Amino acid sequence: MLAGGMLVSPVQAARHALLVGVADYPNLPASLQLDGPAHDAEIVQAMLRQRGFKQDNIEQLITAEGKTLPTRANILAALERLSASASEDDFYYLHFAGHGSRQPAKATDNTEPDGLDEIFLPTDAAEWDSYIGSVKNAILDDEIAHYVDRIRDRGADVWLVFDSCHSGTMTRGATAMPEVKYRRVDSAVLGIPDAPLIHRPSPMVSETRARGFLGEVFSGTPEDEPPRKRGELIAFSAAQSAETTPEMKLPRGAPDRRFHGLFTYTLMEVLGANPQLSYQQLAQQVLSRYQSLPWQATQPLFSASDMSRPVFNDDAPAEPSYFATFKNGKLDIQAGSLSLLGTGATVTIYDSPVGKAKNALGTVRLDGATPVRSWAMPEEEQSKDWPATLYVRLEKPVLTTEVNVALLPSASMSNKDEKRLQKALAEIEKSGIGIKVSALDAADILVSEFDEQLWFLQADQSLPCEEQQLAEAARKVCAETRLPQRLLNLALPDSKDRQLAVLQGGLSKIANVTRLMSSVQHLPGAQQQLKVSFRIEHDGEQSEFPVNGQPVLTEGDRILFSVTNEGRQPQDVSILFVDSQYGITQLYPDSGQPNRLASGESLNFEWDVNVETVGMEHLLVSSQPGNGVNSNLGYLQQAPLNVTTRGLGSSKPPQSSGLNLFTWQVSH
Repeated sequence: MLAGGMLVSPVQAARHALLVGVADYPNLPASLQLDGPAHDAEIVQAMLRQRGFKQDNIEQLITAEGKTLPTRANILAALERLSASASEDDFYYLHFAGHGSRQPAKATDNTEPDGLDEIFLPTDAAEWDSYIGSVKNAILDDEIAHYVDRIRDRGADVWLVFDSCHSGTMTRGATAMPEVKYRRVDSAVLGIPDAPLIHRPSPMVSETRARGFLGEVFSGTPEDEPPRKRGELIAFSAAQSAETTPEMKLPRGAPDRRFHGLFTYTLMEVLGANPQLSYQQLAQQVLSRYQSLPWQATQPLFSASDMSRPVFNDDAPAEPSYFATFKNGKLDIQAGSLSLLGTGATVTIYDSPVGKAKNALGTVRLDGATPVRSWAMPEEEQSKDWPATLYVRLEKPVLTTEVNVALLPSASMSNKDEKRLQKALAEIEKSGIGIKVSALDAADILVSEFDEQLWFLQADQSLPCEEQQLAEAARKVCAETRLPQRLLNLALPDSKDRQLAVLQGGLSKIANVTRLMSSVQHLPGAQQQLKVSFRIEHDGEQSEFPVNGQPVLTEGDRILFSVTNEGRQPQDVSILFVDSQYGITQLYPDSGQPNRLASGESLNFEWDVNVETVGMEHLLVSSQPGNGVNSNLGYLQQAPLNVTTRGLGSSKPPQSSGLNLFTWQVSH
């Protein structure tokens, strides 16, 4: 039993963590200071405690009062301690949040295909120093890889997470997201030269190399050494090598939201909601969460020698049981919304971490929550005999199903047009379809009107420059910096009644898909019952669907997959296609077709890609226990947003479903 954490099966191996969070950079401009890394460390520590890490084994180097500063010397000293004490079967979690950049690798370094070293910037990082051939006090990918290799050579597993980025193009002009910062420092700010460096001695050599900090060459033991067990490496990164990663105020729309790295927050959110995941399922869940957020400009990167391994090596984690205290009538729980213990959720109270249902002290509805804590004020009569130390289990979560929508006025809209649309949004909010009118900076979807069309924008998108309410000089800057964007629209009817119906229909489709994609993280992975093999055929050649991803498909490509029921119980299987324009189509089964797979039975499915819709698309493979009448998800179908026919359903998968999610991008 662990006070303050989730119970896990006892193991002999030790678990250690190093959390590095750098927000303050005294040697860099004010515009490059961050806010989120200290908050990231807080939620990561809470999650690690829930997963069985002892407090004494979690070292934090963060720019916060009372904490050890994350200087270059302190970070390398911590890595040295960890690598010197590692033992076989230990587990190490290393988390780095802060700025990254790139600098030229030395001329003799042929391990960097692009001739660049990725660097992480500690709090004492400064400008380029030509004498040492590096940014002052920067930590190179080689150096971190050296310590990771030493830990693994001792037989310990390492999970390395980087919430920083090294290059990429910033998104410009997103009106609804003013509170966004990027965890990347341009090389010009640091005075980094473009040319490769002359030869200089290398302090360390490592095999853990390739694409940035996280690309690994999975090589074995050198031939001149006897065979030995070597620890695994699991590596997660917030962005691909040519992308940026943001920090923003999360959870979006919450009155007490704080800055967090989007990647760290999403990762912890998925881990909190799903105690039993493999690394592959975790990666898929993170990607699915990105699709339900108003931020789709970044693609996280995931790698491991075996992505099917359970997270933290927990083969069978126990049912989540959270430590709580009861004092002066207040129940204070050491877990919060990241573990689905949000405001309004129902929890069951026990006096023991292994309490049985028949011995429960009662149930309580939570009155409030932060990402890592929650609380309630139970009735006195119910709680009068409760001890000071309690344990709670989640009975019924409250899932966020509302989509925040705001009006984004265009330059061509009149005051009368704005009032008309505001009134229409207010009426739609009252209709109960899951739409909530919000301020611009809390909105998921923006609604605008111009060119006799209704427009629907993600929060990280912006209007065309000519439709933004800008001064002439600012409009010229917009034209030079705004990235190409694909905006969805519906034709605007002449009748006011029809205008309201069209707007409500469009927002209803958006709400349905948002609800569907958000629900994926709260359902178990379909692999628990199904074995899913997913392949892509391009120009006659087949390849496995990449874990890292979102491959780009074109007209004529084919998607081939098979589903096998490996469970003992029959499963009703449904396959949903979600296109980039909020359309939902059930590909399997066809109307009236049976979809029940007996134990050991398989289903093979093929689908040709077309470009009727382009952009980000998803395939969801759902399974439900096959009892009684066959069940499927046909009720979720609806036409794409740019088609005005009415959708066929407004719901989400039942909680008994298992889901597998695959995402790709279709291009002309």
